Amino acid sequence: MSDIVKKTESPPSTGLSLNKGKLKAFGGTPFQQQVNSARASQPDAASLPNRLCLMLDRSSSMSSYTGTIGSKDASEPKIELLKKAIDNFVSRCDLTNTSIAVETFPASLSLDLTNVSIMITTSVATISASGNTPMRSCVQLCLEKVPMTRGIIVSDGEATDWHRDEEDYENETMSRSDSVLGGYKKAQIPIDCVHIGDSSSGEELLRRIARETGGIYLKFTDVNAFSKGFSYLTPGYRAMLTDGRVSASELGATEVRR
Repeated sequence: MSDIVKKTESPPSTGLSLNKGKLKAFGGTPFQQQVNSARASQPDAASLPNRLCLMLDRSSSMSSYTGTIGSKDASEPKIELLKKAIDNFVSRCDLTNTSIAVETFPASLSLDLTNVSIMITTSVATISASGNTPMRSCVQLCLEKVPMTRGIIVSDGEATDWHRDEEDYENETMSRSDSVLGGYKKAQIPIDCVHIGDSSSGEELLRRIARETGGIYLKFTDVNAFSKGFSYLTPGYRAMLTDGRVSASELGATEVRR
């Protein structure tokens, strides 16, 4: 009688898993081998001169469509166009001198600085739209944890956790005393802000954040145009916005504030 016990085999791993919206890769898979190979050929992400932190709105309103469903101007949901915008953005970055971190609000995806393009695009592909818009919490967290040289916010609406009362608004005292923006100004980190969609809700806050930190404000009513024009905020193209070589109309934007 044999005393050999046959072991039950576990199903093969796909190499990818989601843990509260976070993408993880396991060691021996073709995906992880590709990532490790890419990492080995790239410089250290935290030491590169351009360290960008993308702060992305994934609230429930990002699931809405632009245009009229069933008509010629119908489009994809804003969250899907955001993913395309990130793909284009990453493809235009020189990842020998640029690394990118990604945080979402509400929190789900948290990607540390990396210059491995497949890590960025594959991680962003997991984002889904739900919840409210806790932008301030995200902006504060990124200042504390990401050694960035520039931040970039993309949103389609008003932050649900960035309040100022009417008296402060009129006297602009909140602008001077805002501790979150004060931290960015002290660290000399500009925040570029992009507002997308037909709504004007949240525009003024994003304008203020960009203005007070020395960033650029862009407004895209046409979210399809945003998915292409967003790449002008990459280090190699951004100067074309700051010096006026590219106009709002050429970009497909309805507003550009430098």
